Amino acid sequence: MSTGNSPSGFDDAFPEEDLVLPDDLRDELARPLGDIVQENALDALLEGSERVIGVGDVVTVTLLRRGIEPDVAVFDYRTRRANADAMKDLVGRMSGVLVRVENPPGMITRALWRAVRDAARGTERVRIEVAGEEDLASLVAIATAPAGAHVIYGLPQQGLAVVRVDVSTRAFAVAAIRRMRR
Repeated sequence: MSTGNSPSGFDDAFPEEDLVLPDDLRDELARPLGDIVQENALDALLEGSERVIGVGDVVTVTLLRRGIEPDVAVFDYRTRRANADAMKDLVGRMSGVLVRVENPPGMITRALWRAVRDAARGTERVRIEVAGEEDLASLVAIATAPAGAHVIYGLPQQGLAVVRVDVSTRAFAVAAIRRMRR
């Protein structure tokens, strides 16, 4: 994946094969890239954001309950590996286009890549329902969203990580993606 002329400076090209998270990268990604914040800090942090992208069921529901409808929501109706049926009603009432993709745990598939990239760069509100696991969608969003966008994802037992997309955060995401096995 070379640097290209995309708005993010990251080439749209995707490798021939889906990407697999190597074990040595798991610990690195378990640490927050952005600031860990409390729910009540979201309003001020997201004010004036270029685009708000929520990754995960708890994050999506937290945003919605605070009256913040994310521009992009990526979810799998599972939280901590348990079904999140109670969340379906709230997420289902969200406006926007619904896109469904399959993405096994510990992977970034072509389908997830395209859905997140296109939604992050677009102007429409998009809900991406993942059959499998959505955790690594945050890397795709950070790598491909426009500068000034905010990507929010959850870290178990820690809280909400809020990442403002800029040169530094994009470089981290791109480097992590390049380290994934093909």
